[in-house]
Amino acid sequence: MIPENLKKSFIDFHKSIISNDIIDSKTTFMIEMGAAMAVGCYPCMEKLTGVAADKGVSEAELGTIQAIVMAVASGRVFNQYREVCKKFQEDRCCAA
Repeated sequence: MIPENLKKSFIDFHKSIISNDIIDSKTTFMIEMGAAMAVGCYPCMEKLTGVAADKGVSEAELGTIQAIVMAVASGRVFNQYREVCKKFQEDRCCAA
């Protein structure tokens, strides 16, 4: 287990980031949800989904966040495979 002092430091850090004075709380929540989805943090997604309505985030907004994360993730895969194909073509052309 994480030592209590380190756990407290992490919790304090998290709270200070989430309670920033730059981005409004609803937008911050939606960014946090998108990040949780992107990294696949099930406990985060469960916790955040449970309080989404209290934060003023609708089911339609949650679905839109999910769609954005899915689009970014698919773009990553698309571009990674393009790099592989390009490398494969270079190796074939220049192997002689």
